Amino acid sequence: MGYEAIIFDLDNTLLNFELCERQAILGALENCAVSLDLNGVSETNFIQVFETYNSQYWKQRETFSPRDLIEMSYQSTLAQLDIQTDQISNLGESYWHIFNHFAVMEPDVNEVLTVLARNYRLAVITNGFISAQLPRMQAAGIEHFFEEVVVSEAIGFAKPSPEIFHYALSRLNLTPTEVLYVGDSLKHDYAGATQVNIDFCYYNRKNQNLPPEAKPKFIISELLNLLELIN
Repeated sequence: MGYEAIIFDLDNTLLNFELCERQAILGALENCAVSLDLNGVSETNFIQVFETYNSQYWKQRETFSPRDLIEMSYQSTLAQLDIQTDQISNLGESYWHIFNHFAVMEPDVNEVLTVLARNYRLAVITNGFISAQLPRMQAAGIEHFFEEVVVSEAIGFAKPSPEIFHYALSRLNLTPTEVLYVGDSLKHDYAGATQVNIDFCYYNRKNQNLPPEAKPKFIISELLNLLELIN
């Protein structure tokens, strides 16, 4: 196949976003002494409501800072669940600290990156904020594996925009045929990579059925499978 570099998505490919987010949501509540038990609210219910608001507010990320968006999510969630607290600002700050300094990795990430780094140049393309993505990689202890980390906020384009892929290729001084891109999202990763003719490996971490129009070059259910494909 002749790949020179392997480029990875970050969230839900190398880092488990759902577990990182859950850790931050609940950890901030604990740090700020907001008890769900005393208010008769389950952790699952709180997280579901929080994530609903957060996904709505996150669409305004060009207007508000990450911390503002998190505070807005807590404020709306607490109001809906009728939980009283004067810790909204502290909740946002605590969430952001936990989210950026504690990482939960997908299975076998260190082993896979260690093996791949012997024969391939490695890079990351990720949507998100510089203030979050880089510290999270450092918290996971994986930043040293990567020659380039391209964050959407830094360049003004987000996946699936072809511009972010072209930018990464230019930084690596490679052509599309020399790169394999690995990611978990058909909407952002697959769509973006195929627009610029980069071979795509779909990390199907939840073993979901693919729509008939989706035809990635490779499909893996575990990251370890990647080593069998290209080594």
